[in-house]
Amino acid sequence: MFQFLSRLIDDPDPVIIIPFGGYANNDKIFGQARVLEDEGITHEEDNGFLKNLYNSYKRFESDEKEGVVVTVTANELKTSLTSDAEGYIYLDEAYNANLLDEEWHPIHYSLTYSGKPFTIKDEILKPLPSAQYGIISDLDDTVIRTGISSAFKWKVVVNSFFKHSNQRMPLEGAQEFYQLLRKGISGNDKNPFFYLSNSPWNLYEYLMEFLKYQNFPKGVLLLRDIGLENKKKQSFKEENKYIKIAHILESYPNLPFVLIGDAADLDHDIYSAIAETYPNRISAIYIRTTKDHLKMKRIKKRLEQKTHVPIQLINHTDEAVVHARANGLIN
Repeated sequence: MFQFLSRLIDDPDPVIIIPFGGYANNDKIFGQARVLEDEGITHEEDNGFLKNLYNSYKRFESDEKEGVVVTVTANELKTSLTSDAEGYIYLDEAYNANLLDEEWHPIHYSLTYSGKPFTIKDEILKPLPSAQYGIISDLDDTVIRTGISSAFKWKVVVNSFFKHSNQRMPLEGAQEFYQLLRKGISGNDKNPFFYLSNSPWNLYEYLMEFLKYQNFPKGVLLLRDIGLENKKKQSFKEENKYIKIAHILESYPNLPFVLIGDAADLDHDIYSAIAETYPNRISAIYIRTTKDHLKMKRIKKRLEQKTHVPIQLINHTDEAVVHARANGLIN
């Protein structure tokens, strides 16, 4: 018994890096990762109810590591970053993207902790010259069903904690529409995708697995840190989604964007504010309606005052396909 306890004390969980992707333009690179103890989460298709519940617990019971030096290399770039109190490192460096012609650029993170080295490879998105526009899409109830509108939000709990990512259901027609947007008007535009959610970074691997399994276009997934972003927001411009969308638009000043969201959240207000702040940058805004008739009535009334904002309220993805085709966004 004492030997077992001694092993637990002397041999703690190894320290690893969880990379969260990122993106680059011609001269800057932006990325994020987190330094944590390895919780041993496995993501097998045959995981049962209890295993999914256990994995969900471990995702949120993360043991972050502060003050760990992480070496980052990407093409000619090599830099060292130190993890903050939440274990995060943030990459915002000068970068020569012209060295590679590919859409996805390799990036490596490495550390040594208690004499044990760890290295992991990830990828950074650099939109191709063929791209005619970018797509920024909400995830929650726009791509993946969350059950946010269910009574007492019980479906959110069931979906998030008890279901494997491969059991989660996308909204009908979403994959096909997104693949059409990816191809664009020429059929080979390779338009870049950015996915947004107010889910915490703890769910990053879970949500990325869902997108891959359900055949959504490969893209950058941007979430939020529940430990650092819990202060009350004074305006839409302080919201997680607004800040991230604004940064993407400013990173690609010559690329217009299509925004996709849903009426169950604040997407219509945030996207409207983006369109007003960045005029002539938004080609279309698609907002999926909700069954809450009173909420939809309020939204429609607000949108009547914003005739200059290109928002389309859609009941089904097919309506977005028709509009996108009529407006030269897809073939």
